[in-house]
Amino acid sequence: MRIVMIILSLLELGRPLNAVLGVLALFLGLAIMTGDIPVFIPLGDALAITVAGLMIVFSIMTINDVFDVEADKLNTPWRPIPSGRIDIHTALRASLVYAIIGLTSTLNVQPVPLTTITALYFLALANFYNAIGKKILLIGNIIVAFLTAFPLVYGVVLANYYLPGEWSSSDYMRAFLYWLMIFLSVLGREIAKGIIDVEGDLKVGVKTIANTYGENTAAKLALTLYISSVTISLIPPILGVVNSIPYLTVIIPIDIIVVYESIKLVRSPTKVEILNHKKRVLILMFISMIGLYLGSHGV
Repeated sequence: MRIVMIILSLLELGRPLNAVLGVLALFLGLAIMTGDIPVFIPLGDALAITVAGLMIVFSIMTINDVFDVEADKLNTPWRPIPSGRIDIHTALRASLVYAIIGLTSTLNVQPVPLTTITALYFLALANFYNAIGKKILLIGNIIVAFLTAFPLVYGVVLANYYLPGEWSSSDYMRAFLYWLMIFLSVLGREIAKGIIDVEGDLKVGVKTIANTYGENTAAKLALTLYISSVTISLIPPILGVVNSIPYLTVIIPIDIIVVYESIKLVRSPTKVEILNHKKRVLILMFISMIGLYLGSHGV
């Protein structure tokens, strides 16, 4: 029973939904350049990409909870480490094992030197965030948003390697707009998250918009970023770089819900509301990826 609890706690620490979203973003980067499901990648390479992505995100998320343990005792005491379901040393060992598996998997993904170096950079930047970045106002939020959106960019790089061809400016513009939408959405979510972490963040010296300028200011800035992302989502059809009908069929309802969520956030920036908001936005991001893929298909 104890082993089962440890396994479940490790899974919770790794935040599997975030990890899956990261891998999907990488494959989305491949798909938006080719306009189709990336079946041109050898199966072994596709599995290596998946394992590498999942394990590296698991490593980053697990070590994040180790760094955040003191803040989590106040902000989210039900998390695995502060609740006592798993100890710090076990979490550290798990994070190291995840990183080793992830980096080893990159050795099976072409181009090998670039993929492995990129994974090392990804891990280094994430650990810089955990140790220092999160204590610098807004910089920590920007690092998280960049890391979350980065897999899509590397997916574009892989597309150029696995299926070399003549990519048009429209392909790169579509990829850039998709990246910007994800970046702004995640940045808004991260700033909103700071509202529920005010007490714990202050205790450990983490500077956020919420604990520096107030919760209402944080909610309004998150609203601005969400609205910016929604506005940018309307640009691809205008520029003609997506298949408009399937794209808008998914994205327009998502945009409406995001605007509604943003307004709710400003009107009621309570801890309970923000906790629910975090979960709902993550689900919306997952659904929106379907729209981004459909918009790239057959262009």
